[in-house]
Amino acid sequence: MNLKINLPKLFWGYGLCLFPLLLLVGPLISELYILTIIIFSLFYIISEKKFHFLNNKYMIFFILFYLSTIFSTLFNFYNFDSSKSGILFFRLPLFAIATWYVLKTYNIFNRKIVFFYTLFLSVIIIDSLIQFYLGKNILGYEILRNRISSFFGEELILGGFITRIIPFFLMYLLMTNIIEENKINFLYSFIISLSITVVYLSGERTSFFLIILFFFTIFIISKYLRKLVILVMISFILFSFIISKFQKNDQLNASNRMFQKTYQQIIGDGKNTEEHKKKIFNKIYVFSHDHHGHYLLSYKIFKDYPIFGTGVKGFRYLCRNKIYILEKNDGCSTHPHNTYVQILVSNGIVGFALIFFAFIYILREIFKCKKKLSSKNIFDKYELSKGIMLSAIFINLWPLIPSGNFFNNWVSMIYFYPIGFYFYFKHLDETKIN
Repeated sequence: MNLKINLPKLFWGYGLCLFPLLLLVGPLISELYILTIIIFSLFYIISEKKFHFLNNKYMIFFILFYLSTIFSTLFNFYNFDSSKSGILFFRLPLFAIATWYVLKTYNIFNRKIVFFYTLFLSVIIIDSLIQFYLGKNILGYEILRNRISSFFGEELILGGFITRIIPFFLMYLLMTNIIEENKINFLYSFIISLSITVVYLSGERTSFFLIILFFFTIFIISKYLRKLVILVMISFILFSFIISKFQKNDQLNASNRMFQKTYQQIIGDGKNTEEHKKKIFNKIYVFSHDHHGHYLLSYKIFKDYPIFGTGVKGFRYLCRNKIYILEKNDGCSTHPHNTYVQILVSNGIVGFALIFFAFIYILREIFKCKKKLSSKNIFDKYELSKGIMLSAIFINLWPLIPSGNFFNNWVSMIYFYPIGFYFYFKHLDETKIN
C-alpha cells in the first residue's frame, strides 16, 4: 500500500525536482516527462474539481499568448517542421500549471533534494575544472572554440545551464532551513561561488551577466540574504583570480572574452562600417556587428508583418529573401538572438505586447515582494523563495541582452520551469492572507 502511495510522489514529485537533470540527458526524455506530468496533473485537477489551477489570470494570459503564436504560425504556414513548435507550444504553459499542482500535492522540499543538487553541482564543477586545465573532461570531451562545456560536449550551454540551476539550489536551501536568519552556511556558499566561477570560465557572456543580475536582484529584494550574496561574490572573485592565475592556455582567458572582446565587438574594432549596417551614432553596434545585423534584418521583416508576425520560424525562412537580405547576407540566422526582437518578428505587435506585459508584471511583483519582506520582522522562507523564483523569471525575461531561441525546446522548458514554482509560492501567500 505504501508503495502505491509513494510511487506518484517518487516519479512526479521528485522527478520534478530533478527535471534539470533530464534536460542534461536529452530533449526526448524531458519531453516525455513533461507529457506525463501534464496528463497526470490534468486528470487529477479535473477529477478532484480543483479548477483554480486552470481558472485564473495566468491561464488567460497563456491562452492569449498561445493564440497569438498559433495564429501567426498557421497564417504563415511554411511546412509542418517549421510550424510544430508553434502548434505544440501549449504544452509549456500546461507544464507550469502541472508543476504548481505537483508542488501543492507533494511535500518535496527535503534535504534529499539538497544532497542531489550539491552532488550534481559538485560533479559539474570538478568536471569543468578538469576540462579547463587538462583540455578534456572525464568523458573525453575536448574544449571547443576555446570554451569549456563539461558534459554538454559540442553544445556550449554550460554557463546557461548553471545560471538556471542556481536559483533552485538556493530556494531548496531556504525551504529546508539550511539557510536561516543570521546564519550563513559556508559549504553551500562556496559551492554557489564555484558555480558562478564555472559560468565565468565558460566564456558565456550572457549567462555570466544574468547570474550577476540574479544575485543583484536577490540583494535588493531581501536584507536577510545580503550577507550571503556578499560572501558569494567575494568568494567568486577570489576563486576566479586563483584559478585563472594557474591556467596554462592563454586562449582560455575568460576576462579577455568577457570584457576585452565584448568592448571590441561593440565598437566594431576591425570591422568596416557598411552602408547597410551603420553604427548607432556612428560609434557602436548593438552588442556586436553580427547581432546588429540580426536586429536590422528583423526590423525590415517586421515592417511587412507588423500585427501578427511571421510565425515561430518565419525569420529563418524570410531572412534570405531578396527583398530583406542585407549586403553579404549579413544578419540571416535561425532566429534574431533576442527574445523580444524574436517575438516582435514571429508574433508581431500582439505577441510583443503580451511578453512585455509579462516582464512589467514580474518587475512589479519583485517590488511587491521586496516591500513585503521589508515590512516583516520575521524570516519568511516562503516569501523569500517566491522572491528567488521571481528573480529567476526576471533574468529569463531580461530584454537588453542577446538570448537563445525562445521557441527552442531546451530554452522554453527552462523558461517555464520556475513559473510553476512561482505559482505555488504565490498561491500559498494568497491562501495565507485569505
